[in-house]
Amino acid sequence: MRRSEYLWHRLHSYALATEFSAIWVDRLELDELAQRVGADFRQARRRDRAELADEAFDIRDATVIWADRLTDDWLQIFEFRGYACSGALRELSAHGGRAVNVGWGLNGVRDLTYVSDGYHTTGFSITVPGERSGNAPAALDALAEGLMFDMDDTSWMTDPELPPEWPAFEEWSAWMEENGYSVGDEDGEQPLPEAFGDFYGLSLNGYHPSLATCVTSALTLVGRLTGREIDEAWLTESHTRLTIPHRL
Repeated sequence: MRRSEYLWHRLHSYALATEFSAIWVDRLELDELAQRVGADFRQARRRDRAELADEAFDIRDATVIWADRLTDDWLQIFEFRGYACSGALRELSAHGGRAVNVGWGLNGVRDLTYVSDGYHTTGFSITVPGERSGNAPAALDALAEGLMFDMDDTSWMTDPELPPEWPAFEEWSAWMEENGYSVGDEDGEQPLPEAFGDFYGLSLNGYHPSLATCVTSALTLVGRLTGREIDEAWLTESHTRLTIPHRL
């Protein structure tokens, strides 16, 4: 694992890398969070990651959030099966607060969005340099020093930490796609070379060196803002599970 992509791999180890949406909010308690996004705090339950995954799989008509204190000032919120919190950053940051969102899924990587006191402060692509919005586009620049937000950057190709077999796997994957082959044991399918097994599994979860670096950079920036990155300690603990009914 390359050091520049370690936070992507951390999420992957908890089955959170394929689709992910997180929000960080300061100056807010859990009951206030629930009130602002329309959740019934009386239905809150403490769940660990495995329990949450089991429950969230069966919930179809609501956004599921997994939230708790990250630091004395900041809440960390993961959302599943909807975007009720990432779509309510203005409400969550109202009355002097701040909120930031990072997420990606089958439709690609969303912009990092930072809102303060109910106003859109800055938003920028974490994969395309120079794409910015907001009333203070440079507000997070000091926190982005040394980070990489460019999917087209090719420095990973010469990174000594890159597994030496990865370029061969990419060539094989491109050849499979160009020739319309799929992986399997049935007639017309191609067997998966044993040496590529781990890489193939990562690629099915959206992994690519440049993307993993961009994602890790975004999460590192958020960690600098809040004072604590997504870490093993938080991911292994139980946190509050809330459901937010989808609005019709």
